[in-house]
Amino acid sequence: MHKYSNSTTLPFSSIELYDVVIDVEAYPEFLPWCLSAKIIKKIDNNNFDAELKVGYKAIDEKYISRIRAKYGKKINSKAISGPFKVLDSTWIFINTGKKKCSVEFMIEYEFKSFFLDKVMGNLFKKATLKMLNAFEQRAHNLYE
Repeated sequence: MHKYSNSTTLPFSSIELYDVVIDVEAYPEFLPWCLSAKIIKKIDNNNFDAELKVGYKAIDEKYISRIRAKYGKKINSKAISGPFKVLDSTWIFINTGKKKCSVEFMIEYEFKSFFLDKVMGNLFKKATLKMLNAFEQRAHNLYE
């Protein structure tokens, strides 16, 4: 299993950053490799299942992610179908001042396919860094 974590402080409120991350259906507009995203089962604004299609070069895959969140504080996403044996990510947002927020991001992943795990496993860390940068850029575009 592969694991990665990152923490940083950004010049946005926890609510602003939460709103960027929870807006799954907007992901294709700014996330690299996200080809489509739609909510397929909604419990409320903070808890839902979403189908995502991601692609890189000749590989594209769909999976369903179960999102459970505490408004403005935490978002957890777990793949419940698709090519992953495990895909579990958590965002934690902590206000540290006016328009300033500490963000912690943790992800664990393992592909069901040994081949995909070998091919994509090493690229996944780079993809995760690119994805984190895309979320930050999205916040800058929306709130500055």
